[in-house]
Amino acid sequence: MFDAHVIRMLFPYLGGETVINVESPVKNERVFLDNTASTQLPLPVLEQVAKTLFTYANIHRGEYDASQISTEEFERAYNITANLVNAESWREIIFGRNATEMINLVMRCLECEFRDGDNVVATRLEHNSNYVPWYGLGEILKTAGKNIEIRLVNFDRKTGELDMAQLEKLVDKKTKLVTVTGASNFMGVKPDIKTIGKMAHSSKYSQPSGFSGSYFLVDGAQLVPGNPVDVQDIGCDFLAWSFHKMCLPLGVGGLYAKKDIMSKFSPFLFGGDMVEDVKENQVKYKEMPWRYTAGTPNIIGTIATGHGINFLINLGLENLFPEDEMYGDEATEFIGRQIETQILMNTPRGDFSYQFRVPEHLGPQWKKYLARHPETKAMLRNPESRLKAVQKEVKTAMENIMLHEQELTQYAIELFARIPGVQLYGPLDARKRTGLIAFTINGMNSQAVAFELNKKGIEARNGNHCASLAHQHAGVESTVRFSFYVYNTTEDVDRGVTAVGEISEETGN
Repeated sequence: MFDAHVIRMLFPYLGGETVINVESPVKNERVFLDNTASTQLPLPVLEQVAKTLFTYANIHRGEYDASQISTEEFERAYNITANLVNAESWREIIFGRNATEMINLVMRCLECEFRDGDNVVATRLEHNSNYVPWYGLGEILKTAGKNIEIRLVNFDRKTGELDMAQLEKLVDKKTKLVTVTGASNFMGVKPDIKTIGKMAHSSKYSQPSGFSGSYFLVDGAQLVPGNPVDVQDIGCDFLAWSFHKMCLPLGVGGLYAKKDIMSKFSPFLFGGDMVEDVKENQVKYKEMPWRYTAGTPNIIGTIATGHGINFLINLGLENLFPEDEMYGDEATEFIGRQIETQILMNTPRGDFSYQFRVPEHLGPQWKKYLARHPETKAMLRNPESRLKAVQKEVKTAMENIMLHEQELTQYAIELFARIPGVQLYGPLDARKRTGLIAFTINGMNSQAVAFELNKKGIEARNGNHCASLAHQHAGVESTVRFSFYVYNTTEDVDRGVTAVGEISEETGN
């Protein structure tokens, strides 16, 4: 017999509290240096994923409590993300699976607007995800009798710096879009995207929207996780990135898109939840961002992303503390600062209407914190002051993360310089690059180096890192890459570079 009563016991949502024991399959101590590909998840984010797994319901389609709570937490992640990148409105944030999908979203939205003879200006630094979609678009448009050109800007083979003079010459009245990486995942270099954006917007291309100038898209997959990013200061029209490179869940990608541009495009995907009303031969789409979110999205990952951004900013502000070592007033101060950061990250952007509620069990400590900091209480009550405060907190937090990456990167560069037979790629000044180093060892292919590193407990990436054009231009088939993030230490760098030195010595260098 089919016994639903027995089956119900296996569904925590229907029954109450559940305890799950998880054991890591990794037994030996490892040094993880592949953060540019994907980072590890911190305990608070894992706990939020678990909590949401057992309590969520589908969004935007239920009047019962679980659906309402899930909808609020889901939408809250959009507003928190808007504060992360300083978007004017939470409606300028779109979520998908990853940066690749977000770039494809922009490509598909622009597809029908391209004219015969138009061009796209990109660079040879690009990840394949910011070249292949535009190449693919060219192939698609050919079938419609339109021919477009993909123009590529060169970079210095040693430092990775873009040829800005060439870029300026390539942008003209036929340039529909300029697209560039915010930080190379191979050379590590961070192009001057603010200047590039000005070049794009001064092209005098006549957009159907009425805008005069080329659209400007930044691939921020390597930029957003470890740098302060202000889309209003950059002046970009689109910014795409993935959250799994910043200690947040897999399967969630972010896109900032200017509302006055994106709202004029046709949707990328069609179906449930992106429609306002459907009649026979007549469909009305929802406003942004939901018009670009067809079907059931990654609800769990998105909710955890919102909470995870709060965690990351608190981490960058050094608001985290060992709970078993602090008590009384000292603990209250740290908890108060954490709550203040959460409230600031929930500062409404545009017409966002959900109010942030301090958890009931933390209420007494929050009141004590405010009593000690009346200036904080006054700031939080003033919308303009609150907006300035969140911009300052995000910038400070992300600058601290950036400085940590730079410190590790510069330390690694100096250690690598002592090893015979090792070739580094990109600038030798860590202030000009993101937290990664690609290298080769004379006499060994990159796969063999990575294999030997793994035997020594060092986890690194090898290959062309999906930056095929960049490797071809640099004249190297593949490289090994170390990349650092918030949890890496100088001891990790020591172990990684020492292992490289041992491998190089074994090959006779």
